[in-house]
Amino acid sequence: MKRVTEQYGKTVEEAIRKGLEELKVSRDEVKIEVIDEPSTGLLGMLSSKMAKVKLTVEKKLDAEVANNTIVRVKEIVSEIFRIANDDSTFELKEENNRVILKVDSGKSAHLIGYKGKTIEAFQSVINSILQKDTEDCEKIFVEVNDYKEKKEERLKELARRMAKNAEKYRKDIKLEPMSAYERMIIHTELANSDKVTTESIGQEPRRRVMIKLKR
Repeated sequence: MKRVTEQYGKTVEEAIRKGLEELKVSRDEVKIEVIDEPSTGLLGMLSSKMAKVKLTVEKKLDAEVANNTIVRVKEIVSEIFRIANDDSTFELKEENNRVILKVDSGKSAHLIGYKGKTIEAFQSVINSILQKDTEDCEKIFVEVNDYKEKKEERLKELARRMAKNAEKYRKDIKLEPMSAYERMIIHTELANSDKVTTESIGQEPRRRVMIKLKR
């Protein structure tokens, strides 16, 4: 049975911390889903909404299942690239309790897509094929030219830079609309700041993070 907990907090990071303490695990052992982000009411006077997260302990990889998954994915991806006449290279490895397909391509734009949407679609296709073959397989995570890792670092740097601007110019700063995952990175990066706080405002798909000075 999966070990799952849902927690509330004034910030996403606080809710995550509560969940880790309850489950008695480290951050890299869980899957984190942000259900609700923190926000304040009109002019900060009405009721505010706390952050809510769901933490699921990820099962450890089964060595035999992981190996069988890797063998099958090599066949699937090789066939996809052959049909597409794509000369990209790839490797599969176990990393952070996950099976990761790392693609190295000289023409990565068509594999990454707008804001990484093609990566997600490619990942979904591979996992669908795997699950059709057998239920006894590990989920595959796809990375192309380290796009996801670089994107996360860019978002963290953006968060730090905009926090400095908020402090320098003594004003709140609204960021551009972002996905829930992107907003979580911003919230988490600034969670321990003693100068600013963050909240999400607006409605999907135009929901965005506001970086606010602590007063």
